[in-house]
Amino acid sequence: MSEKYSPQDIAAALQKVGAKVFDPTVEQSAIISISTNPLEPAVVIAGAGSGKTETMAARVIYLVANGYARPDQILGLTFTRKAAGELAIRIRTRLRQLRAAKLIPENTPLEVSVTTYHSYAARLLSEHSIRFGIDADISPMGDAAMWQLANDVVRNWDDATYTNESAINTVVSDLLGLAKLMLEHQVRPDAIEAADLAVLQELSKMSGDLNDQVRKVNRVLTQRTGLLPMVESFIKRRQQSGQLSFDDQMSLAADIAVNFADVGELERAKYSVVLLDEYQDTSQSQ
Repeated sequence: MSEKYSPQDIAAALQKVGAKVFDPTVEQSAIISISTNPLEPAVVIAGAGSGKTETMAARVIYLVANGYARPDQILGLTFTRKAAGELAIRIRTRLRQLRAAKLIPENTPLEVSVTTYHSYAARLLSEHSIRFGIDADISPMGDAAMWQLANDVVRNWDDATYTNESAINTVVSDLLGLAKLMLEHQVRPDAIEAADLAVLQELSKMSGDLNDQVRKVNRVLTQRTGLLPMVESFIKRRQQSGQLSFDDQMSLAADIAVNFADVGELERAKYSVVLLDEYQDTSQSQ
């Protein structure tokens, strides 16, 4: 399908119906249209205040105006509810203006799925959690409930070999932090244990007086290795009872995406275009 309207054509048409839009720059036009193939994957690197949100909305409008995708075939993901809400409002406004400019039919739907990464993961999990034999329809646990459960696990941990020099509240905090990182980065306890033990083995070969930095590393890795069974029990208790955190939802949704190819097929059937706002590679699950 060839291009009917360029980004500049669309901006001019919207301006005629009173829309407060600027003519796209050369760089923005290249992003909006991706001229070699409007539907090919692309990564955009841009700094703060460079017009990312407006360009993202303009790309949706471009795709709809040229018939490359219907609004309901487009999925937008962002990090915060505020950003998702603002982007959704901006896109709906532009679609109404596009309809007023006669660039799309009067009966074109205005709704585009714009949500957060966590909300999308929660939806994916609610639809497919039965594959893991869990009930994911309840709301995620809040911080207080998470702390209470972690505190219960720590105080009632029945392992005579476990030792920790820190106060119980510190152990609870460490437990919550390690559980969050493991879920976010899709790392299994045995992988962490293997990495920690390899470093500890090298440290044990050192002779003479160890400096404070080396002693600290030794202490931290030893305590973390000892904490791993507790973290695993903490995560398992939540998932078996359906008491999920936001991180559980994200991790389980990622497991579903990786392990069940048909889920990807179902999602691609719904959405022919996916736009990721401020994508970051610091979370393996996301």
